[in-house]
Amino acid sequence: MTVSSPQSTVHTLSIYQTARAALQAGISFVPILADGTKRPAMRWKDFQQTRPTTRDARTWFSGKNYGIAFITGAVSGGLEMLDFDSSTAYAEFVACVQKEGLAELLERIEQGYKEASPKGIHLYYRCGVIEGNTKLAQCSLQEAPWVMSKIETRGEGGYSIGAPSKGDVHPSRLPYQLLQGSLATIQTITPQDRTLLLSIARTLDEMPPPHVSPASREIGQPPKKYHRTNGERLPGDLFNEQATWAQILEPHGWTHLKSLGSEDFWRRPGKEQGLSATTNFGGGDYLYVFSTSTIFEPRVGISKFAAYTFLEHNGDFSAATKALVAQGYVEISSERGTDS
Repeated sequence: MTVSSPQSTVHTLSIYQTARAALQAGISFVPILADGTKRPAMRWKDFQQTRPTTRDARTWFSGKNYGIAFITGAVSGGLEMLDFDSSTAYAEFVACVQKEGLAELLERIEQGYKEASPKGIHLYYRCGVIEGNTKLAQCSLQEAPWVMSKIETRGEGGYSIGAPSKGDVHPSRLPYQLLQGSLATIQTITPQDRTLLLSIARTLDEMPPPHVSPASREIGQPPKKYHRTNGERLPGDLFNEQATWAQILEPHGWTHLKSLGSEDFWRRPGKEQGLSATTNFGGGDYLYVFSTSTIFEPRVGISKFAAYTFLEHNGDFSAATKALVAQGYVEISSERGTDS
């Protein structure tokens, strides 16, 4: 895996040939004006739902000076793009991915489709679970616009200008160049792998974190909850609701590194640098471990109850349940039976 320079590859397909290749690969696209605005040359929202035809491609690109943009999202088979605003941001990301033992995954994505934008790098992949355009890492500036995106995605409802667009399509007049792969070889990754990659990208965010009250992360005995329902929940269900990840992980040597929104980043015991796991990615209250040097299975969502069971009871769920009952994780109903 290398951080390729934009000069390392020369594209061979014309815009029209690229449009034909996109159709064959099941990817929607639109023409882009060659005036530096990066805007579509036509109304493009319709093509978020329906892919263009061969006739559309011929009409739009034959003898025209347009660029091309690929529409991401469900219309293109779950296509998503990771956009690195500079080669420096991409180099930082590559270093983190290698440190976390995910180099093989990134190499597979690069070999599928990697291109140089006028400023940075684009990586395309498909996944069964994607979201809308999302800013993953930003940095502050000393002048307007004050904040600059380092890494972001183009997902559902988005589009990204791609190779071989050139000329006045981008304000810099620099081209988009294909570095590896093709539209036909874009790789499909699992939702778990996507979670890991996006979490690593988030760790490169340089914006100051929002203030969080220390009380919000205190480790203490969770209160009992009283319910007025007839459906009884198990102790593990209550533990998932009431316990915090700090309660579960920190007594076993895990270190909380930082918080971004509701997501937390952790380092495993015995490791002095780098990222080992994330919790609550995308609002899902699960532990995702990157490292293979823990008792947890990597790249799998792990509930609080499961994590507690492996850490405290060597994977014995029966023993873990009994321990939780003793700690008070029992649903108490206000309804009492009466003897007749």
